[in-house]
Amino acid sequence: MAGGARFKFHGSQIQILTGFDEDSPPALVITAVTAANPAVVTFTGTAPIEGDVVRIEDVVGMTELNGKAYIVANPTGGTLELADTDASGYNAYTSGGTMALGVFSNFCELTNYNRTGGTSPEIPATSLCSTAQEYELGLPDFGTTALSFNFAPETAVQGALHEWYLSGDMMAIKVLLPKDGGEMAQLGFVQQESETAGVGTIWTATATIRNTGNRFDFESA
Repeated sequence: MAGGARFKFHGSQIQILTGFDEDSPPALVITAVTAANPAVVTFTGTAPIEGDVVRIEDVVGMTELNGKAYIVANPTGGTLELADTDASGYNAYTSGGTMALGVFSNFCELTNYNRTGGTSPEIPATSLCSTAQEYELGLPDFGTTALSFNFAPETAVQGALHEWYLSGDMMAIKVLLPKDGGEMAQLGFVQQESETAGVGTIWTATATIRNTGNRFDFESA
């Protein structure tokens, strides 16, 4: 029998960001942010864990951070990195700011998960002295994540998906593989939702997430 690692779909946990908890625990207070890649935030309060998602508000100076969701990387007692966030060209941090912690719920009605990375374009670069067609690789396309599920719109997860679709705000998905196989988090926007049913069937639905950055992989806590 082969000894390679493998993981069943059953036993996995796939979680959807349902909102941000503003009160419990209290929002983390920001005291500094580095203009670096990735941005490093200094804060007071109980540190979140790696793979958590936070929303930043009320930063003065480095206002580019405000109103957006970020994946937490390498947290310590008083600092954390904003994964995949290059703040080297942002305005300098002056003062203020809070981070609200994201709340996730398990997507128990899910029947299929499919993250498909996009294809980066090829930019023609053939010149007079070329001996064959030449190309430069264009900007990365982070693709989409397609979710299929049994339709139950009154559940917390599906209600949140619909609200993300209507608002256009950034949401997040977490995947926890069984047997401590690791975890991953992905930010994106809900760009499509649909429902279908017919005689002799149950109601089913789909949602498509436009991914906005790299898949962030981390070890199970």
